[in-house]
Amino acid sequence: MNDDALRYSKHSGLHKAAATTVLDENLKFLKCEDGDCIMDVGAGEGSVTLEVLFPKLPNNFKKLVLCDVSSGLLDFAKNRTDDERIDFFEMDIGTSAIPDHFRQYFNQIFSFHSLNWIGDWDKHVQAMKNIFDMLKPGGGGILFIVLTRVPLFDVWKNLAKTEKWAPHFKNLAEVVSPYCDVKDPADKLKTCLENIGFVLRVCKNEDCLYTFPTFQYFFNIALSVNPFFESISEAECAEYEQDYEKELRKHPKVVHENENGKVLFLYERIVVCGLKS
Repeated sequence: MNDDALRYSKHSGLHKAAATTVLDENLKFLKCEDGDCIMDVGAGEGSVTLEVLFPKLPNNFKKLVLCDVSSGLLDFAKNRTDDERIDFFEMDIGTSAIPDHFRQYFNQIFSFHSLNWIGDWDKHVQAMKNIFDMLKPGGGGILFIVLTRVPLFDVWKNLAKTEKWAPHFKNLAEVVSPYCDVKDPADKLKTCLENIGFVLRVCKNEDCLYTFPTFQYFFNIALSVNPFFESISEAECAEYEQDYEKELRKHPKVVHENENGKVLFLYERIVVCGLKS
């Protein structure tokens, strides 16, 4: 995702709706209690964490840490709350540099639509190991949403094949979900997590549908999560947006009810819920 926090915050409806549903269906499997220390990995500008997750936590939790690789997004999130129990920490979860004070510190770790941005498989596995290491032993819990097959990934791949835009997509493999071309994504992730030591209660593929009110609204969110947009020069910006829009409009899983009306968006994800053994 790029650092356009304001644009993302204004168009985060899909992410909040998905997180709400997944929390309502799976939070019962975790041992959330007063005094818990909690982390949201890839919290971004804070919309999902503060508007969806926070109200569902125990009233007297001890600490909630919003973690993200982007300092710009975290700075935006900091201005959204003055709760002294909420902290913000810049960290790349895909590296091995976890602070010692975070090891075996958290009771619960959540992540919504973020771990799929770690496309390099070795870094992806390292991220899961880091999460395991940060959880307290004897029942620390996880709840993730990991995107797998999403029209945006196909759009980026198509643009990367063009002579015009190929230079801007050199790191494409690093940010496209490592599960997008896997036959059974949930099985691959399940094997990874169980090898690390997690005991899973839920690990399933889901086909999802979200309705955007207009194409322009959908296009704004497509831009807000586009990690390549920042490399486009001001002179190229208009042309890039035009080509980006053309690719989105012709994708078979972006369905227009009419020219100016709602857009049906089909995508796939994995929902994971489990405990540290």
